[in-house]
Order: sequence, then C-alpha cells, then structure tokens
Amino acid sequence: MNRNHLKIIACLSMLIDHMGVLLFPQCVALRCIGRLAMPLFAFFIGEGCRYTRNRKKYFLSVFILGAACQAVFIIEELIESRSLGFSSEAWYFNILLTFSAAIPLCYLISDVKKAEKKKKSAVLLGAYLLFIASGAALFMFLRSRGGSFELDYGLFGILLPASTLIFDDKHYKLSAFTGVLVVFCLYTARQMPYVWFSLAAVPLLFLYNEKSGSKRLKYGFYIFYPAHLAALYLTAIIFF
Repeated sequence: MNRNHLKIIACLSMLIDHMGVLLFPQCVALRCIGRLAMPLFAFFIGEGCRYTRNRKKYFLSVFILGAACQAVFIIEELIESRSLGFSSEAWYFNILLTFSAAIPLCYLISDVKKAEKKKKSAVLLGAYLLFIASGAALFMFLRSRGGSFELDYGLFGILLPASTLIFDDKHYKLSAFTGVLVVFCLYTARQMPYVWFSLAAVPLLFLYNEKSGSKRLKYGFYIFYPAHLAALYLTAIIFF
C-alpha cells in the first residue's frame, strides 16, 4: 500500500470518528473505527518531515491550515457567547496545531542525526531547541494564568511523529512508533477504553511500501480536514 492508500483510510476513519462525535455520540463503534486516523496521520507527518525538500513550506502548510481551523472555532465561540475567556473550549487546539508543534522536533531529530554523521555546526540545532523551549514555556505560562489551553492528543501527538525519525530502518522505525503508541493507549485507556483500537494502524503501516502514489491528491488531504468538519457541523445544525 502506498502513502495515498493509507491516507485515504485515515481520512475515512477520521470522518467516521467525527460522525460519532457530532452526529451519533451513542454509537461507540464509530469511535472505535475512528482510532485509526490519528496514528496514521502522525506517522505520515513524520514521513513528511523526513522527505520534504522545503521544510518551511511544509511546516507553514500544516500550521496555517490548523490556525485557520482554530480561528473558526474561536469566531464560533465569540458569536455564541460574545466573550472569549482563558477557560473557553475554543482554546482546545486542533490536531493540526499539535502536529505543527511536532514538526520542529522532527527536524531537530533529523538534524542531530545528520550532525553526528557530518560533524556540522550545532548552531541550527540550538535554534531548534530554543524554538521548542520557547513554545513550551509560553504554553505553560498561559496554563499557569488559569487558561484551559490544551493540545489535541497532548504530548503524544508530538512524540508519535517524532518517533518515526529516530531510526531509518523500516522495522526499527515502526517498533519505536508502536512503543509510543502503546504507552499512549495505556495512558488514555481509563478515559477512553476503545483507544486500543489505535493499534490496528500498526499492521496497516507494515504494508506501507514507502511510495507516495499520485501527487494530485496531495492538497486534497489538506482540504479534507476543514471540509469534512464544515459538512458535519452543518449536518448537525440542520438535522439534529
């Protein structure tokens, strides 16, 4: 299976999951199927960091789309509540912003490995570390001020993509990724018992042939995230 095949499965899984959240909250089966989406997307964020030729463009593509989606949530909150306090649910940052936080860490791991091989200057690595530390410090400061700032999937949404950069060998790479995913399931199982269905993504990733597939679908995957959410929200407003 190539990258596009697995991303299509991830998109369908995400659609089913969000149908369970927004339209049929009583149907746990939809949430179980939906557990495939996050680990598959997390894996390919890591792969995107590994193979991209334009790091800045890749980061901005994910970040800007995530920020735009978050802006919609914030505007919706302002329209409904006419206020936006630190405790607002609008400050629950979507998964694209979580992956945006993961991308610099992925670059850092990649550069550390290259620096070890080529003995390059550590200046760029220091810049990445400063960027990550500054972001973490800002996030913790806002939380300390009483805000309900939270990243979707939290720390594990950052560590899962990063785990794919530790090793180059496919089997070692999937082993590291699976290890982080298992820890995530153990951490989350009390609140979400069906999180163990996330592990079903691992056999699918073993079928990955490391080929990309048609490039025509590349931007379609970016558009799908806001498009399917908009369609589901409209459906919920009109019919439910």
